[in-house]
Amino acid sequence: MVYVPSAKESAHFPVLKRAQDHVRIRFTALESLLKDPKGEILAARAADRIQEAISPRKVFNPTVPGSAEDEIAVYALSRIMASCINDRQLIDRLTRYESDRAYYFLVNEEEWNQNYKQEDGEYSRLCIALAGELGIRITQDRMPLVDYVELVAPLHEDRFRLVNRRLDKGSVEIRKDERYELLRERIRLLLRRDLPHKVPSSICERLAPRATQLKRAYQDQMVQQFGEIQEHAFPPCIHALITALAAGTNLTHAGRFGLTTFIHAIGMDTRAIAELYGRSPDFDAEKTMYQVEHITGRGGSSTEYSTPACAAMRTTGLCLNRDALCERVNHPLSYYKVKKREAKKEARKPEEKGSGEKRPVKKNPEERT
Repeated sequence: MVYVPSAKESAHFPVLKRAQDHVRIRFTALESLLKDPKGEILAARAADRIQEAISPRKVFNPTVPGSAEDEIAVYALSRIMASCINDRQLIDRLTRYESDRAYYFLVNEEEWNQNYKQEDGEYSRLCIALAGELGIRITQDRMPLVDYVELVAPLHEDRFRLVNRRLDKGSVEIRKDERYELLRERIRLLLRRDLPHKVPSSICERLAPRATQLKRAYQDQMVQQFGEIQEHAFPPCIHALITALAAGTNLTHAGRFGLTTFIHAIGMDTRAIAELYGRSPDFDAEKTMYQVEHITGRGGSSTEYSTPACAAMRTTGLCLNRDALCERVNHPLSYYKVKKREAKKEARKPEEKGSGEKRPVKKNPEERT
């Protein structure tokens, strides 16, 4: 029997075929829709959805505000709006938000779905239907090897490496929580592959005021998060890699990957990154630029790789010259943000002493990310 998702299930998982069909019907006259008051409300909610996607903290609400049809329309409009903005990093944030959102609703399905019913061991009908529509062949505890290899390619955790998995007759054993993680990754890849859409200029012009506000908000957030690049705040592992490059040492593949993803994340452009490798004995400008663009998602690949966490840096032998701050964080980017924050506080102290006034200092406990 074919499983037909409910309206609420379609709203929570707009990648489902039923939701996609609704979008096609609803948006046959998109320009007309945006002209009426209803369309303005939906566009405002779509902008809010993107704002939530680019915010550091995200809260997923299982309650569908308004109708399920409107929720699906907001999802579609947010993707159209992001396509008009056409900023790769913002689009990546939105697709990651949508995949994380789907993951949240899958993991917590028993709490919000009145139609919850298990059909395949520990998995619900909705989970099985979603996997089927996304082209994932998966049983209760295993997946075909060829499907598994494709899905885990962008995932860098050691537990996903084939050498750490049990193989049996062409299948890879997986756990329940890993099925949800793999579904999340599949959703992210499919959504990212589909963006940006080719949106008519007339639609983008109508959405321009909201799109401009979102782009400015995202740029302000990136400045606030990382700001001007400050080498003194680099973690010891990154300093060691840069020092090795300056000395004309060839970095390992893991070293190049870690360094490139880090300095890309804090705002250095691809050409400047490629130029860093100019003193390597085997430097090839064209090859280096290709590799940098591949890692940063600027080339033919749509995947923008993340900076490895401290645990991964230790595994590859790149965790060098640990200091006291290293003991408090578990990610190089966390180190960088904390170091910059501490330097900013130190710079304010002379001003406070000179004024003779004690200024209240906001408490901002460091989070492990």
